[in-house]
Amino acid sequence: MVPWANGLGTTAVVARHPDDDRWVWRVSVADVVSDGPFSSLPDVDRSIMVVSGVGMILVVGDDSPVTVTPATGVFTFDGAVPTECTLLDGPVRDLNLMLRRGTSTGSLEVHSMEPNESMDVPGDVVVMVVLDGEVRNDGEHLRAFDAFVADGSPIGPAVALTPSRVALARCR
Repeated sequence: MVPWANGLGTTAVVARHPDDDRWVWRVSVADVVSDGPFSSLPDVDRSIMVVSGVGMILVVGDDSPVTVTPATGVFTFDGAVPTECTLLDGPVRDLNLMLRRGTSTGSLEVHSMEPNESMDVPGDVVVMVVLDGEVRNDGEHLRAFDAFVADGSPIGPAVALTPSRVALARCR
């Protein structure tokens, strides 16, 4: 667990590169248990998605409020801009992709899979996180919040064992 920059919570790092505090990209899971400000992360582009719980409303700077729920998918914003969070109905768990501007680019997306459905994972995917359900990948049986991190080679096909959702992070 890594403390948030603002000290109001912690995050579980799924993967980062390089694997130290000078990372250029990072995938993490955080539990947001109360309303309040997000950490200020200068020079970081943030992509966030709610994976469990009802959702949250984010106000980024002077922009209009954005509702982020499991159904709305990924929301991307500038980590340096003051961001306020209001939970809709209790705590949420979110998945985050953080990219250092100027040194890394990438994207975060989610895919739903039916039992026995196979999905070829594109070669530019670096991290696959099972959000719910069960998936087999490269001989590994993955359950909710388990991750498969590429070692430089393609991740390979993933096969859903139950109705499942997986998140794919591309990081360059």
